[in-house]
Amino acid sequence: MKKWIVSVLLLMAFFTQPTAAQGSGSLTIQPGDSWAALAIRFQVPEAALHELNPHMNPQRPPAIGTELALPETAVEQTGVLLRPKGNLLVTAVTHQVSPWSLAIRNGQSSPYRPTLYQPILVPADSAVPRDLPSGFASLELSQAVGVPGQAVGFRAQTAAGVVVTAVLGDNEIDLFANDRYLVGLTGTGAFFGTQQPTLQIQVEGAPPWRQPWQFRDPADWEYQELTLTGTAAEIDQQSIADERERLFAIWEQNSGPAQWHGTFLLPINSYLTISSTFGARRSYNGGPYRSYHEGVDFAAYGGTPVLAPASGTVVVAEFLYVRGGAVIIDHGLGIYTGFYHMSSLAVAPGDVVSPGQIVGEVGTTGLSTGNHLHWDLLVDGIWVDAQAWLEQAMDCWILAGLNQPCE
Repeated sequence: MKKWIVSVLLLMAFFTQPTAAQGSGSLTIQPGDSWAALAIRFQVPEAALHELNPHMNPQRPPAIGTELALPETAVEQTGVLLRPKGNLLVTAVTHQVSPWSLAIRNGQSSPYRPTLYQPILVPADSAVPRDLPSGFASLELSQAVGVPGQAVGFRAQTAAGVVVTAVLGDNEIDLFANDRYLVGLTGTGAFFGTQQPTLQIQVEGAPPWRQPWQFRDPADWEYQELTLTGTAAEIDQQSIADERERLFAIWEQNSGPAQWHGTFLLPINSYLTISSTFGARRSYNGGPYRSYHEGVDFAAYGGTPVLAPASGTVVVAEFLYVRGGAVIIDHGLGIYTGFYHMSSLAVAPGDVVSPGQIVGEVGTTGLSTGNHLHWDLLVDGIWVDAQAWLEQAMDCWILAGLNQPCE
């Protein structure tokens, strides 16, 4: 009996041995950093974390992208955090550890007792204990702190055969899978503002996973005061609404696999200046700033070639009331680029274009006051900043999330 007690004590000492130096200070919250996961990871009571990080709703998970203070007594340990539905036996076999040692490590009297989705730490040398959705081996966001007006998403590796839905705030996220690789994509409008919408991921047959995500509004939005006179003040509003409705029926289609294979390019090589940026707030005739610019405007000489930024299929190529000479390209995964006010078009609907291929020429057709190219980009049916898309290399980030090369 004494030998058995000594063996158990030695086993407990081995599994509770810290794997990192004593820590303190702050931590940037990542997906899966729940209160339970943080308490296990840093070997401190949840109450100590709440005391240092008070919130009117202590049950609310820490928001991704925010800073969290750690107690001086925090000592980090590694491992994989799971919430098994049954008991510890399957978990122990899967991870090749002793069921009894796993039970002792997690304060369970027996590996045969039901765990009922309780957090269980499985020893692992380099893994960070995080509370991820059921069946997820990893979960990574495109931005730790979200920026309104930009494309956002997540990528993950999952167990085989999982059925997933996801929502950000009240907006359903487009999901794309390649074997065990999963990417979720959506956008946020330029009026999204500073907030902490909840990211919810639902795996079929498991409880929903929820965590707030910090978004911070930039302070450098451009403000434009525009005065409309004469015929410009008599624009046919019904024609504008009809055109938007028709195009949104296209933009909101979940358009299948990615058609691009490399980095997106600028759609114009020679221009004078960027005359208007995405998200610029607009006031008309002294009124409130109720609208914003939905793309990027490049002032350029008439006749300057307009280029396809990436491979895709042309879905619109015609002259429209508002957008004038217009070409819209479907790049797959619900991602569309549009090129407007062109004087001539070089492609037709159904054409498959390659990066750098000429699709038209700069002009001033439609509702335009001078030669320029208006370029827009939509993700999940939402206008997003195309310049930010290029700067963040979202194109390659998405392909990597689907285990595809970015050439």
